[in-house]
Amino acid sequence: MNTKERVRNDILVGMKMYLDSCTMAILDAVIVKAVQNVEMTETTTLPATLDDINQYIIDLFNTKKAPKLSTKTVVFYRSTLNEFMTLINKPLNKISQSDIEYYLLIKRSSNTNASLNNLRRNLSAFFTWMRKEKIINENPCDGIEPYVTIEKPIDHMEATDMEQLKNGCIHVRDRALIEFMRSTAMRRGEVPLVKICDIDFRSGKLVIFGEKTQKYRTVFLDDVAIHYIQEYLKYRGVTENSREPLFTHLRGDKTKALDVDGVYASIKDIARRAGMDRRVYPHLFRKTTATNICKRGGSEDAAGEYLGHAPRNVTGRHYTYKGDRYIEQIFHNYVEAV
Repeated sequence: MNTKERVRNDILVGMKMYLDSCTMAILDAVIVKAVQNVEMTETTTLPATLDDINQYIIDLFNTKKAPKLSTKTVVFYRSTLNEFMTLINKPLNKISQSDIEYYLLIKRSSNTNASLNNLRRNLSAFFTWMRKEKIINENPCDGIEPYVTIEKPIDHMEATDMEQLKNGCIHVRDRALIEFMRSTAMRRGEVPLVKICDIDFRSGKLVIFGEKTQKYRTVFLDDVAIHYIQEYLKYRGVTENSREPLFTHLRGDKTKALDVDGVYASIKDIARRAGMDRRVYPHLFRKTTATNICKRGGSEDAAGEYLGHAPRNVTGRHYTYKGDRYIEQIFHNYVEAV
Protein backbone atom coordinates (compact mmCIF):
# COMPACT_ATOMS: atom_id res chain seq x y z
CA MET A 1 0.00 0.00 0.00
CA ASN A 2 1.61 3.29 -1.06
CA THR A 3 1.21 6.63 0.71
CA LYS A 4 -1.50 7.87 -1.63
CA GLU A 5 -3.61 4.74 -1.05
CA ARG A 6 -3.01 4.99 2.70
CA VAL A 7 -4.29 8.58 2.82
CA ARG A 8 -7.33 7.61 0.76
CA ASN A 9 -8.10 4.69 3.08
CA ASP A 10 -7.61 6.82 6.22
CA ILE A 11 -10.17 9.33 4.95
CA LEU A 12 -12.69 6.60 4.09
CA VAL A 13 -12.30 4.87 7.46
CA GLY A 14 -12.64 8.19 9.28
CA MET A 15 -15.84 9.13 7.42
CA LYS A 16 -17.51 5.71 7.56
CA MET A 17 -19.64 6.49 10.62
CA TYR A 18 -20.99 9.68 9.05
CA LEU A 19 -21.85 8.58 5.49
CA ASP A 20 -23.94 5.85 3.88
CA SER A 21 -22.42 3.38 1.40
CA CYS A 22 -23.53 5.31 -1.69
CA THR A 23 -22.04 8.59 -0.45
CA MET A 24 -18.88 6.73 0.57
CA ALA A 25 -18.49 5.49 -3.00
CA ILE A 26 -18.83 9.06 -4.29
CA LEU A 27 -16.27 10.29 -1.75
CA ASP A 28 -13.87 7.54 -2.81
CA ALA A 29 -14.14 8.60 -6.46
CA VAL A 30 -13.57 12.27 -5.53
CA ILE A 31 -10.44 11.38 -3.56
CA VAL A 32 -9.04 9.29 -6.43
CA LYS A 33 -9.43 12.24 -8.82
CA ALA A 34 -8.12 14.80 -6.31
CA VAL A 35 -4.83 13.00 -5.59
CA GLN A 36 -4.17 11.67 -9.10
CA ASN A 37 -1.42 14.22 -9.84
CA VAL A 38 -0.20 14.64 -6.27
CA GLU A 39 3.02 13.03 -5.04
CA MET A 40 3.04 11.95 -1.38
CA THR A 41 5.68 10.46 0.90
CA GLU A 42 5.33 9.01 4.38
CA THR A 43 7.74 7.34 6.77
CA THR A 44 5.29 4.68 8.04
CA THR A 45 2.49 2.83 6.27
CA LEU A 46 0.58 1.19 9.14
CA PRO A 47 -0.02 1.91 12.84
CA ALA A 48 2.70 0.79 15.24
CA THR A 49 1.08 -1.66 17.68
CA LEU A 50 -0.52 -5.04 17.00
CA ASP A 51 -3.97 -3.92 18.15
CA ASP A 52 -3.77 -0.72 16.11
CA ILE A 53 -2.67 -2.56 12.97
CA ASN A 54 -5.42 -5.17 13.18
CA GLN A 55 -8.11 -2.65 14.05
CA TYR A 56 -7.04 -0.44 11.15
CA ILE A 57 -7.23 -3.36 8.69
CA ILE A 58 -10.61 -4.49 10.01
CA ASP A 59 -11.98 -0.93 9.86
CA LEU A 60 -10.76 -0.70 6.29
CA PHE A 61 -12.45 -4.01 5.42
CA ASN A 62 -15.70 -2.83 7.03
CA THR A 63 -15.51 0.39 5.03
CA LYS A 64 -14.52 -0.86 1.59
CA LYS A 65 -15.45 -4.54 1.26
CA ALA A 66 -18.22 -5.39 3.75
CA PRO A 67 -20.87 -3.10 2.15
CA LYS A 68 -20.52 -5.14 -1.08
CA LEU A 69 -21.26 -8.45 0.69
CA SER A 70 -24.44 -9.89 2.15
CA THR A 71 -24.96 -9.42 5.89
CA LYS A 72 -24.78 -13.18 6.41
CA THR A 73 -21.44 -13.40 4.60
CA VAL A 74 -19.96 -10.51 6.60
CA VAL A 75 -21.04 -12.10 9.90
CA PHE A 76 -19.46 -15.41 8.83
CA TYR A 77 -16.19 -13.70 7.84
CA ARG A 78 -16.00 -11.69 11.06
CA SER A 79 -16.71 -14.71 13.25
CA THR A 80 -13.90 -16.70 11.64
CA LEU A 81 -11.50 -13.76 11.68
CA ASN A 82 -12.14 -12.90 15.35
CA GLU A 83 -11.55 -16.50 16.37
CA PHE A 84 -8.39 -16.64 14.27
CA MET A 85 -6.98 -13.41 15.75
CA THR A 86 -7.69 -14.63 19.29
CA LEU A 87 -5.71 -17.81 18.66
CA ILE A 88 -2.96 -16.29 16.49
CA ASN A 89 -1.80 -13.18 18.32
CA LYS A 90 -0.03 -11.48 15.41
CA PRO A 91 -0.57 -8.49 13.12
CA LEU A 92 -2.77 -9.50 10.19
CA ASN A 93 -0.18 -8.20 7.72
CA LYS A 94 2.41 -10.62 9.17
CA ILE A 95 0.38 -13.84 9.03
CA SER A 96 2.16 -16.80 7.46
CA GLN A 97 0.99 -20.07 5.94
CA SER A 98 2.07 -21.91 9.10
CA ASP A 99 -0.22 -19.66 11.17
CA ILE A 100 -3.19 -20.67 9.02
CA GLU A 101 -2.19 -24.34 9.22
CA TYR A 102 -1.90 -24.15 13.01
CA TYR A 103 -5.35 -22.56 13.32
CA LEU A 104 -6.93 -25.24 11.13
CA LEU A 105 -5.09 -27.96 13.05
CA ILE A 106 -6.58 -26.70 16.34
CA LYS A 107 -10.06 -26.53 14.76
CA ARG A 108 -9.75 -30.00 13.28
CA SER A 109 -10.58 -31.72 16.58
CA SER A 110 -14.13 -30.32 16.62
CA ASN A 111 -14.98 -29.76 12.92
CA THR A 112 -15.67 -31.82 9.84
CA ASN A 113 -13.53 -31.42 6.73
CA ALA A 114 -16.38 -29.48 5.10
CA SER A 115 -16.42 -27.02 8.02
CA LEU A 116 -12.63 -26.68 7.90
CA ASN A 117 -12.85 -25.85 4.19
CA ASN A 118 -15.41 -23.15 5.00
CA LEU A 119 -13.06 -21.62 7.58
CA ARG A 120 -10.18 -21.75 5.12
CA ARG A 121 -12.32 -20.09 2.42
CA ASN A 122 -13.33 -17.31 4.80
CA LEU A 123 -9.73 -16.56 5.72
CA SER A 124 -8.58 -16.87 2.11
CA ALA A 125 -11.24 -14.40 0.95
CA PHE A 126 -10.14 -11.91 3.61
CA PHE A 127 -6.43 -12.22 2.81
CA THR A 128 -7.18 -12.02 -0.92
CA TRP A 129 -8.86 -8.69 -0.21
CA MET A 130 -5.78 -7.60 1.81
CA ARG A 131 -3.55 -8.54 -1.13
CA LYS A 132 -5.69 -6.55 -3.56
CA GLU A 133 -5.48 -3.58 -1.19
CA LYS A 134 -1.67 -4.01 -1.26
CA ILE A 135 -1.54 -4.51 2.52
CA ILE A 136 0.22 -7.86 1.92
CA ASN A 137 2.07 -9.27 -1.09
CA GLU A 138 0.77 -12.84 -0.93
CA ASN A 139 -2.27 -14.65 0.41
CA PRO A 140 -0.98 -17.03 3.14
CA CYS A 141 -3.85 -19.45 2.36
CA ASP A 142 -2.79 -20.03 -1.25
CA GLY A 143 -0.51 -22.95 -0.46
CA ILE A 144 -3.00 -24.82 1.71
CA GLU A 145 -4.89 -27.57 -0.09
CA PRO A 146 -8.61 -28.03 0.65
CA TYR A 147 -9.52 -30.90 2.94
CA VAL A 148 -10.88 -33.99 1.22
CA THR A 149 -14.65 -34.28 1.55
CA ILE A 150 -17.04 -37.00 0.48
CA GLU A 151 -19.38 -35.88 -2.28
CA LYS A 152 -22.93 -36.53 -1.14
CA PRO A 153 -25.88 -36.95 -3.53
CA ILE A 154 -27.66 -33.66 -4.23
CA ASP A 155 -30.40 -33.22 -1.65
CA HIS A 156 -33.79 -32.80 -3.31
CA MET A 157 -37.44 -33.80 -3.05
CA GLU A 158 -39.04 -36.45 -5.18
CA ALA A 159 -42.64 -36.01 -6.43
CA THR A 160 -43.90 -38.18 -3.56
CA ASP A 161 -42.13 -35.92 -1.03
CA MET A 162 -43.86 -32.87 -2.49
CA GLU A 163 -47.23 -34.59 -2.32
CA GLN A 164 -46.66 -35.54 1.31
CA LEU A 165 -45.57 -31.98 2.12
CA LYS A 166 -48.93 -30.68 0.88
CA ASN A 167 -50.62 -32.68 3.67
CA GLY A 168 -49.01 -30.33 6.20
CA CYS A 169 -50.69 -27.25 4.75
CA ILE A 170 -53.45 -26.17 7.13
CA HIS A 171 -53.60 -22.50 6.15
CA VAL A 172 -54.06 -20.98 2.70
CA ARG A 173 -50.69 -19.26 3.12
CA ASP A 174 -48.97 -22.62 3.61
CA ARG A 175 -49.93 -24.01 0.21
CA ALA A 176 -49.32 -20.68 -1.51
CA LEU A 177 -45.82 -20.54 -0.01
CA ILE A 178 -44.67 -24.03 -1.01
CA GLU A 179 -46.09 -23.69 -4.54
CA PHE A 180 -44.38 -20.30 -4.83
CA MET A 181 -41.03 -21.77 -3.72
CA ARG A 182 -41.40 -24.75 -6.05
CA SER A 183 -42.20 -22.64 -9.08
CA THR A 184 -39.75 -19.74 -8.59
CA ALA A 185 -36.85 -21.55 -6.85
CA MET A 186 -36.10 -18.32 -5.00
CA ARG A 187 -33.71 -17.99 -2.09
CA ARG A 188 -35.48 -17.46 1.22
CA GLY A 189 -33.78 -14.07 1.62
CA GLU A 190 -35.40 -12.91 -1.63
CA VAL A 191 -38.97 -13.84 -0.66
CA PRO A 192 -39.62 -10.97 1.83
CA LEU A 193 -38.80 -8.42 -0.89
CA VAL A 194 -41.63 -9.53 -3.20
CA LYS A 195 -44.74 -7.34 -3.30
CA ILE A 196 -48.08 -8.54 -4.66
CA CYS A 197 -48.02 -5.97 -7.47
CA ASP A 198 -44.64 -7.30 -8.65
CA ILE A 199 -46.38 -10.37 -10.10
CA ASP A 200 -47.84 -10.34 -13.60
CA PHE A 201 -50.78 -12.68 -12.89
CA ARG A 202 -51.50 -13.15 -16.61
CA SER A 203 -48.08 -14.46 -17.58
CA GLY A 204 -46.80 -15.51 -14.16
CA LYS A 205 -43.71 -13.36 -14.70
CA LEU A 206 -41.92 -11.98 -11.65
CA VAL A 207 -38.78 -9.85 -11.69
CA ILE A 208 -36.83 -10.19 -8.45
CA PHE A 209 -33.64 -8.76 -6.97
CA GLY A 210 -31.03 -11.47 -6.49
CA GLU A 211 -29.86 -11.67 -2.88
CA LYS A 212 -26.38 -13.01 -3.71
CA THR A 213 -25.80 -11.68 -7.22
CA GLN A 214 -27.11 -8.17 -6.46
CA LYS A 215 -28.79 -8.25 -9.87
CA TYR A 216 -32.36 -8.46 -11.10
CA ARG A 217 -33.54 -11.70 -12.67
CA THR A 218 -36.82 -13.14 -13.95
CA VAL A 219 -38.67 -16.14 -12.56
CA PHE A 220 -42.15 -17.49 -13.29
CA LEU A 221 -45.22 -18.81 -11.49
CA ASP A 222 -47.19 -21.62 -13.11
CA ASP A 223 -51.00 -21.89 -13.06
CA VAL A 224 -50.96 -24.05 -9.93
CA ALA A 225 -48.87 -21.56 -7.97
CA ILE A 226 -50.95 -18.61 -9.20
CA HIS A 227 -54.18 -20.39 -8.18
CA TYR A 228 -53.07 -20.88 -4.57
CA ILE A 229 -51.57 -17.39 -4.33
CA GLN A 230 -54.87 -15.91 -5.53
CA GLU A 231 -56.73 -17.98 -2.91
CA TYR A 232 -54.37 -16.58 -0.28
CA LEU A 233 -54.95 -13.01 -1.49
CA LYS A 234 -58.74 -13.51 -1.32
CA TYR A 235 -58.37 -14.67 2.28
CA ARG A 236 -56.42 -11.49 3.06
CA GLY A 237 -58.89 -9.30 1.20
CA VAL A 238 -56.26 -7.62 -0.96
CA THR A 239 -56.13 -7.11 -4.73
CA GLU A 240 -53.51 -8.17 -7.23
CA ASN A 241 -52.45 -4.51 -7.51
CA SER A 242 -51.70 -4.19 -3.80
CA ARG A 243 -48.26 -2.96 -2.77
CA GLU A 244 -48.33 -5.09 0.36
CA PRO A 245 -45.73 -7.86 0.74
CA LEU A 246 -46.77 -11.11 -0.95
CA PHE A 247 -46.34 -13.18 2.23
CA THR A 248 -47.21 -11.64 5.58
CA HIS A 249 -47.62 -12.68 9.20
CA LEU A 250 -50.69 -14.63 10.30
CA ARG A 251 -50.77 -12.95 13.71
CA GLY A 252 -49.95 -9.48 14.97
CA ASP A 253 -49.39 -6.98 12.17
CA LYS A 254 -50.83 -8.94 9.25
CA THR A 255 -49.47 -6.43 6.71
CA LYS A 256 -45.86 -6.98 7.80
CA ALA A 257 -43.69 -9.03 5.46
CA LEU A 258 -42.82 -12.55 6.50
CA ASP A 259 -39.08 -12.22 7.10
CA VAL A 260 -36.28 -14.67 6.34
CA ASP A 261 -36.64 -16.52 9.64
CA GLY A 262 -40.41 -16.61 9.18
CA VAL A 263 -40.10 -18.25 5.76
CA TYR A 264 -37.78 -20.88 7.24
CA ALA A 265 -40.01 -21.52 10.27
CA SER A 266 -43.18 -21.75 8.15
CA ILE A 267 -41.71 -24.40 5.86
CA LYS A 268 -40.34 -26.37 8.83
CA ASP A 269 -43.79 -26.29 10.45
CA ILE A 270 -45.48 -27.52 7.26
CA ALA A 271 -43.02 -30.42 7.04
CA ARG A 272 -43.50 -31.30 10.72
CA ARG A 273 -47.29 -31.39 10.37
CA ALA A 274 -46.92 -33.54 7.23
CA GLY A 275 -44.92 -36.07 9.24
CA MET A 276 -41.89 -35.78 6.96
CA ASP A 277 -39.01 -37.97 8.12
CA ARG A 278 -36.44 -35.88 6.29
CA ARG A 279 -35.17 -32.28 6.49
CA VAL A 280 -37.24 -29.76 4.57
CA TYR A 281 -35.88 -26.22 4.30
CA PRO A 282 -36.24 -23.30 1.85
CA HIS A 283 -33.08 -24.03 -0.15
CA LEU A 284 -34.32 -27.57 -0.76
CA PHE A 285 -36.86 -26.15 -3.23
CA ARG A 286 -34.03 -24.59 -5.28
CA LYS A 287 -32.17 -27.89 -5.36
CA THR A 288 -35.37 -29.73 -6.29
CA THR A 289 -36.20 -27.33 -9.13
CA ALA A 290 -32.65 -27.56 -10.52
CA THR A 291 -32.74 -31.36 -10.27
CA ASN A 292 -36.12 -31.52 -12.01
CA ILE A 293 -34.88 -29.33 -14.88
CA CYS A 294 -32.10 -31.83 -15.55
CA LYS A 295 -34.39 -34.85 -15.02
CA ARG A 296 -36.81 -33.48 -17.61
CA GLY A 297 -34.11 -33.06 -20.22
CA GLY A 298 -32.73 -29.61 -19.47
CA SER A 299 -29.01 -28.92 -19.19
CA GLU A 300 -27.07 -27.86 -16.09
CA ASP A 301 -26.61 -24.47 -17.77
CA ALA A 302 -30.40 -24.15 -18.15
CA ALA A 303 -30.84 -24.98 -14.48
CA GLY A 304 -28.23 -22.38 -13.58
CA GLU A 305 -29.91 -19.75 -15.75
CA TYR A 306 -33.27 -20.27 -14.06
CA LEU A 307 -31.75 -20.22 -10.56
CA GLY A 308 -29.83 -17.04 -11.37
CA HIS A 309 -26.31 -18.49 -11.14
CA ALA A 310 -23.59 -16.46 -12.83
CA PRO A 311 -22.20 -18.07 -16.03
CA ARG A 312 -18.87 -19.81 -15.43
CA ASN A 313 -17.27 -19.38 -18.85
CA VAL A 314 -16.12 -16.31 -20.75
CA THR A 315 -18.70 -16.79 -23.53
CA GLY A 316 -21.57 -17.03 -21.05
CA ARG A 317 -20.42 -13.96 -19.14
CA HIS A 318 -19.52 -11.62 -21.97
CA TYR A 319 -20.80 -12.80 -25.34
CA THR A 320 -24.13 -14.58 -24.99
CA TYR A 321 -27.25 -12.58 -24.21
CA LYS A 322 -30.16 -14.60 -22.82
CA GLY A 323 -33.33 -12.59 -22.30
CA ASP A 324 -36.58 -13.26 -20.48
CA ARG A 325 -37.91 -15.36 -23.38
CA TYR A 326 -35.09 -17.85 -22.86
CA ILE A 327 -35.82 -18.08 -19.11
CA GLU A 328 -39.54 -18.43 -19.86
CA GLN A 329 -38.79 -21.28 -22.27
CA ILE A 330 -36.78 -23.10 -19.59
CA PHE A 331 -39.67 -22.60 -17.17
CA HIS A 332 -42.35 -23.93 -19.54
CA ASN A 333 -40.23 -26.86 -20.69
CA TYR A 334 -38.79 -28.06 -17.41
CA VAL A 335 -40.24 -26.29 -14.32
CA GLU A 336 -43.98 -25.71 -14.43
CA ALA A 337 -46.32 -28.32 -13.03
CA VAL A 338 -47.57 -30.86 -15.57
